[in-house]
Amino acid sequence: MKNKLFKTVDSYMPQLKALSDDIFDHPEIGFEEEYACKLLTDYLKKEGFTVEIGTGGLPTAFRAEYEQGTGGPVVGFLGEYDALANLGHGCGHHLQTPAAIGAALAIRDNIKDRPYKLVIYGTPAEETRGGKINMANAGCFKELDMVFSNHTANTTAGSNNHVALASSVVEWTGTSAHAGGSPEKGRSALDAMMLAFHGLECMREHIRTGSRIHYTILEGTGAANIVHPKARARVTCRSADKTYLEDMLRRMRKVMEGSALMTETEVKVEHDPMFYDTVINMALHNAVEKNAELLDVKKLVHKTEAQINVTGGGATDYGNVSYVCPGVMFYVEYGDNVVAHTPEYVALGKTQEAFNYLKNCASIMAGVTYDFLYDEEFRTEVTEEYKHRLREKGIEA
Repeated sequence: MKNKLFKTVDSYMPQLKALSDDIFDHPEIGFEEEYACKLLTDYLKKEGFTVEIGTGGLPTAFRAEYEQGTGGPVVGFLGEYDALANLGHGCGHHLQTPAAIGAALAIRDNIKDRPYKLVIYGTPAEETRGGKINMANAGCFKELDMVFSNHTANTTAGSNNHVALASSVVEWTGTSAHAGGSPEKGRSALDAMMLAFHGLECMREHIRTGSRIHYTILEGTGAANIVHPKARARVTCRSADKTYLEDMLRRMRKVMEGSALMTETEVKVEHDPMFYDTVINMALHNAVEKNAELLDVKKLVHKTEAQINVTGGGATDYGNVSYVCPGVMFYVEYGDNVVAHTPEYVALGKTQEAFNYLKNCASIMAGVTYDFLYDEEFRTEVTEEYKHRLREKGIEA
């Protein structure tokens, strides 16, 4: 049956490649992916999926569903399609949703003897504000018994670690004055920002290993001979789990408030939506690796749980989905050690490497879906591990 699934994916490859190439040729940044959303949803409608556009209150998000029978497992697929500003598709997002569609079509065409539901979520703006965060907060993904997310990488792997991340915009307001003639009348927002940055440096010494603090100046403060009335900065904090990150944000806010107290200025802190850490699922991780072994996938790396937990430092809005339902974000080799978010990565977008990624990614998801639909013990293992992982984080599933 898996050979049939893989051959079915092959049969759809001309259509899937046409979709991904079309998205690549029309790059759109986050929350502006109108062309990609229409292209993908029109295709899914043509293939008999029930389609909703504007899912989770996001105009360029969608939900597409195909159901056979009633009461069976619900398998989800996540797809991104946003590009990078002033660069284009330098992160492989044009491939993700076509791969999800290929996997779903392979299952639909071959699995006829049991009930199931396939749900494809189109998820905008991963590169910027994290569309999946909005969608999860709006109640999406709760119906899924498991979900796939996929991404390009330099190696093929069942999953990687992702940290929790939160960015904040901080704005200080002081009182302007002439720095030479009447400095005593001024209260410097620049002084407050500099004190805050020093406070963050002191805070760095007293956070967990692996946690991070970054900051930058967003707005210049003016000439040297004035007391500066305005200053703006962005502060980004990262941690291995969202609970510890929440405490880091509490401490960071105290630093900001302290800087204002010392300088008699006012401070306002606005937090962007938080990207959660990823709830890993080793049952799904191992299933991805086993199905990858059946394919001609390059650079397959087998990782233990310990190896996953020390890998990476990036963040993704898939983490928020992983707190809603069991899932796996896996990686398939794409190019040869080319760095993402570069012109070199863009250059790979319509090459044989892209074609191979699309085919292998769709085939892996089709194979793991087959396992999930037919192996009740595997489904139970996925579900019970998920509940256990959440309990470790103090959450009841």
